Amino acid sequence: MDWWPTLSRVAPWHWWVLGALLLMLEVAAPGVFFVWLALAAFALGLLVFVLPLPVAVQLLLFAVLSVAAVVLGRRYMARLLPDSPEAERLNQGSHRLVGQTVVVTRAIENGVGRVRVGDGEWRVTGPDTPEGARVLIVAADGATLHVREVNGTWT
Repeated sequence: MDWWPTLSRVAPWHWWVLGALLLMLEVAAPGVFFVWLALAAFALGLLVFVLPLPVAVQLLLFAVLSVAAVVLGRRYMARLLPDSPEAERLNQGSHRLVGQTVVVTRAIENGVGRVRVGDGEWRVTGPDTPEGARVLIVAADGATLHVREVNGTWT
């Protein structure tokens, strides 16, 4: 057990290095989780700097501070990111097209065709429609738009 004597003295900088490593892991990993553990490590490093504590107490405090930081961090993030339909569609670009009127570039036949949106073309599903007609985008499913006729007639 040669490693045990080194664990009997954990200096504050050990916790600060762990905090820095956790922050680097936060950058590499998706989501927001490791930042709370890093904050717990930094806080414990400050505490150990002021009060020299036994290793067992430090580990217990790290566990308690980590749980507290994660719980408080999740509450904080929940207030920042409200649960709304817009928040759920944040990274789904096709949903921003709902409500726009567009021109059919390839006739919708057997329920499938293409429309021009801006400078690009999108796959659409909807009722059979001739090329050049205007349709309203009513829904989006990934890269497929769902359309219907505009004002009950093809214009």
